[in-house]
Amino acid sequence: MRLLLFSLLLGLVFYRCTQSQPDPAFIDYDLKKVPYRMNEPAHVIPLHYDLEEISGLSFFKKNTLLAVQDEKGKLFFIDSKTGKITKEVKFGKSGDYEGVELLDRQIYVTTSSGTVFSFSQNESTEVKAPIIKTPFSIKNDVEGLGLIQGRLTFLSKASGEIENNGVKGKAAYTLDVKSGKLRPNPLFSFRMKELEDFISGRDHFNKLRDFDPSGLAEHPLNGDIYILTADHALLVLTSEFEIKELVKLNRKIYKQPEGICFDPKGKLYISNEGDGARAKLIIVDLIQ
Repeated sequence: MRLLLFSLLLGLVFYRCTQSQPDPAFIDYDLKKVPYRMNEPAHVIPLHYDLEEISGLSFFKKNTLLAVQDEKGKLFFIDSKTGKITKEVKFGKSGDYEGVELLDRQIYVTTSSGTVFSFSQNESTEVKAPIIKTPFSIKNDVEGLGLIQGRLTFLSKASGEIENNGVKGKAAYTLDVKSGKLRPNPLFSFRMKELEDFISGRDHFNKLRDFDPSGLAEHPLNGDIYILTADHALLVLTSEFEIKELVKLNRKIYKQPEGICFDPKGKLYISNEGDGARAKLIIVDLIQ
């Protein structure tokens, strides 16, 4: 009896120890640089089945986020506390919609080939959205769309080169919304080797399989730029576009991270595609 009790206690201690010890790779970053416990989210909220292919996320107003999904030309309004869809606006036909952003009360949605839909928010559930053509093509595979330093910014998942400008690696470009023209020089760019060099001296998270950006957002309090990748990592740049930190994301939490945004107080929202299951909204609190 004593032996059985001792074995049970030993097993309980072992279970608690193994449960309380996170993978070192997931905490191998500086919390002073990235003040979020990225792999300990405050909330993980299942989303409606219509958002299984959620691909873009943006802050709209208190308790409301904007989202698009890969296949339908619809804008979704999401309650940021419950994850429920509160409104849908049809703006286009079926397509590959990857990013959404709000600028000066105008909503912008981009496809992977860089076609941009623009429309104002009103009470309608269907709008006729004018189209802005850009020099992007499918070879760029645009998945990131964010408001960076007040400018509508597109980030390539694949090639960062447009119109034979010779840019290597991944690159971000800004759109002059008044003229509808894309500025020919990138706002910033980076190569895989730069990221690998940045983490090469670490004990744990010291290798990258790949880095294909799927979303970007600017931190509202310090101007840092957060770049999400479906390859389960988060890159943070300074407002001068220098590498500040690189965080490994737990794929058990971030199954297929596609969208990212902040609220004005710094609360972080990340959307996960469902990949055959329900998509999820992940909320990470700012460390005070």
